[in-house]
Amino acid sequence: MPERRICILEESGLRLRLRVEGFPLPLVNAVRRASYTDVPVMAVDYVEVFDNNTVLYDEILAHRIALVPLTSEEALSKYGRPEECEKAELGDPRCYAVLSLEVETGPGQERIVYSGDLVSQDPDVRPVYTNMPLVIMAPQQRIRLQAYARLGYGKEHAKWMPVSVAAHKYLPIVEFNVEEMSEECLSCIETGYPWLVERMRKLGRGRIEIVEDVNTSGLYWCVRKKCDRGVKLFYDDSRFLFTVESTGALPPGRILVEAAEAVARKAEKLLEELGRLRSG
Repeated sequence: MPERRICILEESGLRLRLRVEGFPLPLVNAVRRASYTDVPVMAVDYVEVFDNNTVLYDEILAHRIALVPLTSEEALSKYGRPEECEKAELGDPRCYAVLSLEVETGPGQERIVYSGDLVSQDPDVRPVYTNMPLVIMAPQQRIRLQAYARLGYGKEHAKWMPVSVAAHKYLPIVEFNVEEMSEECLSCIETGYPWLVERMRKLGRGRIEIVEDVNTSGLYWCVRKKCDRGVKLFYDDSRFLFTVESTGALPPGRILVEAAEAVARKAEKLLEELGRLRSG
């Protein structure tokens, strides 16, 4: 088992790629799953519609508003956790952030209502994206509503999932000796991975760890079908490439920290229960 360490391979905007070494697969996968299900973020949970004569039913409009990602980093410390707010009264400021939407079109006027038209009473809880279309309004139509957002978990509903992607795979490694590889083999690999063949020709022989964000199924096919010698592809099951893409509700690094802490809390709870059974 290699030394335990985590290295950042890419960090750009809402995307984070890591190289994870020395941690068992069940633990890595538990953190991945917790990224979807156990990291709380804000989302609209209730909508009070006072006026709506657009083509969308109240329920459909409410559903679209609920799927708008809301900024949540400050909300994690400002609002009660889902467990604490389960029985809270609607609008309780300790649990709910309030957003309103009031739009009206005049005669001969049409417009698209966007997520940016939602006005939040809390500047720390606002739509991540202002250009998400909610409804197209015809002339002389009105929308007036109030929406209540709270912290929730992805295991309750997809609107509370802070990630669009959370995935891991084993680290691909290529061992090669260019002198022993046929031109057919090199040509096959070069078709999909020209940068890899360039590095292989430059080194001549050795091994290359593929940390780039690429699908290696084509490389696997070439090695199996077109390369009879000189090259071998295998996957190191003790090292992983971990990718997280956030919806924008939380930074991807914060999502992983929250997910790891959620897994730790579950483990501690399990140990407590086992200790209780043992002492009983």
